[in-house]
Amino acid sequence: MSVSKKYLSILPNNVPASGRVSHARGNPILTITLGRQDGVVDLSTLRLSGNLDIWRSAGGLADNERPTAANAAELRGSHKLGIYACIDQLVFRHAETKQVIEHLRHNGRFMSSFLPIMASTNGDYAGHLMETALVHPNYDSFTKSVIRNTRESPFCIPLVSGLTLGGTKLPLSKIPVEIEIHLTPDAQMFYSSDGNTTNIANCFYELSGLELNCEVEYNVPTPDKGILSFNSITSYFSTLESTNSIINFNLGLSKVLAAFVNFVPSNFINNLAQDGFLTYMPTVGTTGGPPSTGGGGAANLQTISFLRNGERFPKSFEVSSVRSDSNPTNVADPQVIKDFLHSIIPERHHTRTSISPMNSNRGFETSDIQTEGGYRFAPDSGCNYGVGQLYDMLDSEGVDFANAQFSIQMTNDLNDGNPNSAYLFIKSKVSVAWDAQMGVQIIM
Repeated sequence: MSVSKKYLSILPNNVPASGRVSHARGNPILTITLGRQDGVVDLSTLRLSGNLDIWRSAGGLADNERPTAANAAELRGSHKLGIYACIDQLVFRHAETKQVIEHLRHNGRFMSSFLPIMASTNGDYAGHLMETALVHPNYDSFTKSVIRNTRESPFCIPLVSGLTLGGTKLPLSKIPVEIEIHLTPDAQMFYSSDGNTTNIANCFYELSGLELNCEVEYNVPTPDKGILSFNSITSYFSTLESTNSIINFNLGLSKVLAAFVNFVPSNFINNLAQDGFLTYMPTVGTTGGPPSTGGGGAANLQTISFLRNGERFPKSFEVSSVRSDSNPTNVADPQVIKDFLHSIIPERHHTRTSISPMNSNRGFETSDIQTEGGYRFAPDSGCNYGVGQLYDMLDSEGVDFANAQFSIQMTNDLNDGNPNSAYLFIKSKVSVAWDAQMGVQIIM
C-alpha cells in the first residue's frame, strides 16, 4: 500500500463571525484542532497564514484610522520579529485529554534571540522573511512597509517551537493535536520612537483570514505502542536588581541540552513608550516614561558562571568580561556571545546570523531620549545580546537536572535598584509515549 499525502487547510475554532481577531477586542487566544484521523502529520510543515492590519485608534476601522506619518509618526513595532511579535504563547496539547506536549511561554522574547541568530541581515531579513513573516532589516523599512501600510499585510509563517523544529511526525490516530496561540497585548506589540504615546495610546493590531496549513501522510502503519522524542523549549522568568545577580530554578528536567537568557529593563514590558522585545545587556537608570536624558547605560556583566547544585558546571571557571575598571571598553564580549550563539544552535550548524560586534557591544543607551546612540537605532536587526550555555554538543541525552538545582551567577553594575527582567529558555529532550491500554504519557 503506497503512502499518500494531503495538504490540509484548517480554520481556527473560535474566530468570530467577522473573521477578524485581536487582543484589544476580546480574542486573546486562538485554538486550532488537528482531529483524530488515520494519518501522520509532519509538524515541520505547519504554516499559519493570514493578514495583519494595524489601526491607530479603536474607531470605525476605516482607512483613515490607519497610522500615517501625520497622525501617528511615532508608532513603531519590532522589525526583527514582524508577525512573530503577535504570538505571546504557543501550546501543543492532546486534543482529547488536554495533556500538554509543549508550552512555549514568552514566545516573542524567545524569537527575539532565535531569529537574529538564525537569519542573516541581507539574505534573510531583506529577502524571504520580509515577504513571509513581515520581518525587516531596520525600523524605518518596517514602519513604512507594515506599520503604515494602507492595506492589510499578508503573511505565512512556520510555528516555531522545539516540537516543530525537529521534523517530528505525529500519528493523529494516537495523538490528535490541539494548537493554542495566545496573542500579544498591544502595549507589548508596539512602542514609540521618542517615548511619547499621546497619539498612539489606542493603537492595536488585528488578524484576519487565518488558517493553518499542514501536510498529512496517509496509509502509514502506526503501532499501538510507541514513543516519539523531540527537543522541547521551556521558559522561565526572573528579575535582576543587584550587583551579584543569581537566576535559580529547580527545572525538573532530566535531559537538558542547552540554556540561554536574554534581558530587558522591567519597565519596558507592556509599555508603549519602549520596545518590550529589546534584547540587550542589563541596564541602569532607565525611566520608562516621557522623554528624558537621564541614565540608560549598560550594567556591564563582569563575570558569568553556570552552576549545577552550587558547583560550576560544565565550565569549572568563570567567564570574564573584556571590560573592567582598568579597561572601560565598549566592544563586544566574544566568549559570551559565542556561548550564547551555540546555546541556541550548535557551532557545526551555524551558517548564518545577523549578530555582530555592531549590535552586541556596549555602545547603546536605553534612555528615553531619541539619539543616534539609542537602542532604537542599533544596526543589523537591532541590539542582540544574551548569555547562554550548551550542555550537549552532540544533541544526545543532555544533563540531568531532574533533582539538581540550575543556577546562573552574574556580577554586574546593577547598583541603582532598577529591576531588569531575565527570560530564561531551556532546551531539553522530551518524549511522548502512547500505548493502547495506558494511553498517552509525556516524559521529561
